[in-house]
Amino acid sequence: MMELVPVLRETRFALPADYSALAVARIDGRTRLTVLGWPGSQHDAVNVLYVLVRNALEHGVTPDTQTFEVRLTVTDGDGLLVEVDDPNPKFPEFDRAIGGELGRGLWEAQRCGATITYFPADREGGGKTVRATLRPGPVAP
Repeated sequence: MMELVPVLRETRFALPADYSALAVARIDGRTRLTVLGWPGSQHDAVNVLYVLVRNALEHGVTPDTQTFEVRLTVTDGDGLLVEVDDPNPKFPEFDRAIGGELGRGLWEAQRCGATITYFPADREGGGKTVRATLRPGPVAP
């Protein structure tokens, strides 16, 4: 069962289900993190967002998918949740994926300080949400 964390600020946006989403995620992500006032490393957060979006494009979207949703949430204690929904409810070999055995994306996201989890999406039609949780630690120069 997921722990409920008080939300201070949140923004949601849809991305196109094609590779243009990667550039949009970087640009919109940085802008929205600035507006949210998250005190952590925006560089790391945007890199984590990029990884989750790329993962959704490569493994989660279907040919019928037009868009998918992203959420950036600042929680009590200044944590950041980066969440990407996709229509595929499964995440085969999740442990191997985050361990870097099936590609390096999620492993790299963890190197940026993210804790990666996934769970059934809370939306009509099902699917899953992949979540990265980041703490605001020191920002690299």
